[in-house]
Formats: sequence, C-alpha cells, structure tokens
Amino acid sequence: MINYNFFKNKRILVTGHTGFKGSWLVAWLNLLGCKVMGISLNSNGEKNHFKILKKDLKIIDRRGDIRNFGYLKKHIKKFKPDIVFHLAAQAIVSTSYKYPKKTIETNVLGTLNLLSVLAELKHKCVAVLITSDKCYKNIEVSRGYKETDQLGGDDFYSSSKASAELIIN
Repeated sequence: MINYNFFKNKRILVTGHTGFKGSWLVAWLNLLGCKVMGISLNSNGEKNHFKILKKDLKIIDRRGDIRNFGYLKKHIKKFKPDIVFHLAAQAIVSTSYKYPKKTIETNVLGTLNLLSVLAELKHKCVAVLITSDKCYKNIEVSRGYKETDQLGGDDFYSSSKASAELIIN
C-alpha cells in the first residue's frame, strides 16, 4: 500500500520534466502536494504535453543542460531536494547515430554529474534513476528484459544507457 501522504510537501527534483514521462510525473507530484523543480533543456518549439499542462502546474521550471556540472550544482544545492527523479536523456535511438557524442555526454556524463552533485549534499536525498530497457543487449527474446540480463547494445543510445547503469551501480 502506498502512503500518498508521504509525498506531501516533499521537495522533488525531476530532470527531464518537459518530456512525456517527466511531464506526467510532475502533474502527479503536483496532485500529491509536492514542491517540484524541473531541469530540462529548452524545447524545440513543438507543442508537447508539458507545454499544454504548464499553465496548470506548480513547478520551478529551470532550463539547463545536465552536462553542465556547475549549473546542476547551483540549482540542486539551492533547491535542496528530498527526492530526485532522473529522467533527462537523449532518448532517441536514431538521433544517437546522428549525434553520438552528444548522446554519450548527455546520458553518461549527465548521470555522473547528477550523482556527483547528490553526493555533495549535506542532507539525505533519495534518487530514482531511470535508464531504459535498451541498456540490455538485444538477445531477441519474447520476454521482457531483467536486471540480471547482459548490458550492451549495438547503437550509441543503448551503449550510453548501459554505461549509465554501470555508473549508477
């Protein structure tokens, strides 16, 4: 049984808050009475779920790059989160072929930056770090992947997520 009162008044950081999953998470956290800060890149101007909801959300909306350690440190230390949900990523496999360096930097260095900042906090903070099922080597099985499956992948996105998993571990 989930104790929804646990979340009331908690300070929660969501990286990648403007993405599809991040925007739904922020909406849910608002319903639970959380104080939410989001860190994401500026959007490309397309209409998306976050833009549709933004006027109804209570959020400290920060736009910055998780590859920038100083930026993360400044905003996270000031906000003092109780919980962090890390969803920020370059999440498109086809984009990883076009921009492999940016994909690796965002998904690996961005995760490392976040963990490094959290390690410096003077208070307890729970972190929920999201990667992808693409972090597992594609072995063409019909079942879902398990955490005991081999990490890997044949594209930059998959390898960046497998690397992030190793850094998280």
